[in-house]
Amino acid sequence: MSKRCVIFAAGQMDQTSLLPHPEEGDYIIAADAGIRNVAALGVTPDLVMGDMDSAKKEEIPKGALLFPVRKDDTDLMLAIKKGISMGHTRYLIYGATGGRLDHTFASIQSLAYLCAHGCRGVLVDGQQWLTLIENETIQIPTGYRHVSVFSYTERCKGVTLKGLSYPLENGELDQNFPLGVSNSMTEQKASISVKEGRLLIILSNYP
Repeated sequence: MSKRCVIFAAGQMDQTSLLPHPEEGDYIIAADAGIRNVAALGVTPDLVMGDMDSAKKEEIPKGALLFPVRKDDTDLMLAIKKGISMGHTRYLIYGATGGRLDHTFASIQSLAYLCAHGCRGVLVDGQQWLTLIENETIQIPTGYRHVSVFSYTERCKGVTLKGLSYPLENGELDQNFPLGVSNSMTEQKASISVKEGRLLIILSNYP
């Protein structure tokens, strides 16, 4: 299956006019109160699921997949597992950052879960863009002030940064030192690659 899975979580979503919009053919899931973020972007979900503890009763549509509040999975993780079970390998996830730091970190761990299952996800909230790559090269989107990279594994080897203020060629990043924080783009086509390890990429428009 080639089409993308788009998940709306219940977290922060700023500058909705600047957010990338779902494309035709995307499978859209609203997780818990992500039903409100779906409405804010003016799209209709194919599936609503979660424990719905953050949503009002009248917001829960007929046919929603309901889960108990006491469970091991977050609502976002439930949606990710559903997408994987359907064969999706690409994920665009809204409203999974900002607010509580523990929730944001859990969302980053969800990106690692996707990596471990041969998938890749992107988190967006209108101010930030996050992804986790493993043994690959990606072109990063324009329009963000800051570009930061961090080793999510103990070490990342063969890290190359092109089109950035602080370029790097076949370098190494360590999990215990934030060498890759607060870079910036100097070219319209900037790329980041890693040959070994998982590299966390965070683009931000915050001051």
